[in-house]
Amino acid sequence: MLPCMSPDQILDINIGFATREQLRDAGMSAAALRRAIAAGALVPVGKSVVARSRADPDLLRAARAGARVACVSAALKLGLWAVDDGRFHVAPRVLNSHAGADGASPDMLLHWTRHPVDAVGDLVALESMTNLLMHVAKCQPLDYAVAVFDSAVRRGKIMLGELQQLARVHGGRFRRVVALTTGLADSGVESIARVRLWLAGIVTRQQVRIDGHPVDLLIGDRLVIQLDGKQHGEDPQLARDRWQDRRLRRLGYTVLRYGYAEVLHGWQRVLDEIAMMLAQRAHLG
Repeated sequence: MLPCMSPDQILDINIGFATREQLRDAGMSAAALRRAIAAGALVPVGKSVVARSRADPDLLRAARAGARVACVSAALKLGLWAVDDGRFHVAPRVLNSHAGADGASPDMLLHWTRHPVDAVGDLVALESMTNLLMHVAKCQPLDYAVAVFDSAVRRGKIMLGELQQLARVHGGRFRRVVALTTGLADSGVESIARVRLWLAGIVTRQQVRIDGHPVDLLIGDRLVIQLDGKQHGEDPQLARDRWQDRRLRRLGYTVLRYGYAEVLHGWQRVLDEIAMMLAQRAHLG
């Protein structure tokens, strides 16, 4: 922490949270802190943390439990593509803390990490990018984890080379997820489909340009797999995508297009159809 930072700057970089010690180090006296709490500008969160009165409710919940928002909950909070599994993922701020479930909904899932990847990057109420990715790798199914990692790379939150360096050190499930991460996917649905096809022994290429336009996945020379990343509703882009599908067919390609629900909840039918196209040699030029 830089000694010249003001209390407001400390709160800004911690998304509205700070420890009392951080504020004291930034020059806020105990009396000034009491006045801020009495005026409602700050609210106490446990014994050691305070927050701005309009702080994010999820972050407040985690901080009150002695934890930080972690894993896919943190990924979603930071705008990454992730599948919400209906649980509230947190990691204790201190390993020997008394952090625990609070009885609120959704259920709280505690992640315990003896040796965090990033020992200094965590905010008071939110895990660092590298730590949340480590939890995602250990907690989520392989395909869902790769989707989060791809999103982090695609959005510039972390570089693929940085992940590869970390994988050399930490290994295990983290290394396996990184090995499948490319950062090329337009959506998590594309990442999930690519990993599931790979697990089935089907090799794909991503974002191959055909006649000046990229396709999501290409199998062999001629079988194009297009994925719609939207979970709900009709995307205005979809009409243009369908026109592109018809153009590809006129060029002699076989095009299969699948939506969010088909990939996530009806995968066996998707895989069966792709396998049938392969059996018919639709991927060969």
